[in-house]
Amino acid sequence: MCGQLKVFWLAVSLMQPSVALSREMGEHLYAEPVPSYLRKFAEDGEKVFVLERFDAGGSLVDRSIERVSGEIIINGAVERRIAGYEIQLRGLTGCPTETVTYNRVQTWTCTDAARDYAGVIYNKRAHVILCKTLMLSTTQGQAIPASCFVLVGGDGEPFRTVNDDDSMVFLGLAEIGKTADGRSRRPDLEHAQSLSKTMEFRNAD
Repeated sequence: MCGQLKVFWLAVSLMQPSVALSREMGEHLYAEPVPSYLRKFAEDGEKVFVLERFDAGGSLVDRSIERVSGEIIINGAVERRIAGYEIQLRGLTGCPTETVTYNRVQTWTCTDAARDYAGVIYNKRAHVILCKTLMLSTTQGQAIPASCFVLVGGDGEPFRTVNDDDSMVFLGLAEIGKTADGRSRRPDLEHAQSLSKTMEFRNAD
């Protein structure tokens, strides 16, 4: 019996590093994945969309992987249509002002700025698009609240992860929503929103 227990605990100890590594690589709820995690899904010459669904406890329960044949549609600062899925960046409200300071000096409408920036990332530079959601199932046309991350790079440029949620907030194209009792829906992005206001990316009027 003692020998069996030793074998059991040895097996557990051997499993733990792989679990920790899995979480470090990005396979957990809403964490920004490192580029090496996203590259696991990459296909030569193809753009790939990965949708990961998590339960309330933060465990991955479903993953779908699809090639993207058409353009990703940027309907606004927080709305994306990817491979037939309607995605809405979770906890964010798009376009807090009608116009914004874009590229640090130009005045653009907020929607046009979002389409320009996100369009380049998704349609010209993306190899893998990963969106993570707590919504376990959806019907056709239903928007999925998700955090989205894009693998860009290659051809001599280092691979890196673009955090779409963070980018929209930092550029002043989206702002963090509030709960009914006034709490932040995205405390993880408060710093990005503060920097955005400091650098006057919004309120171009």
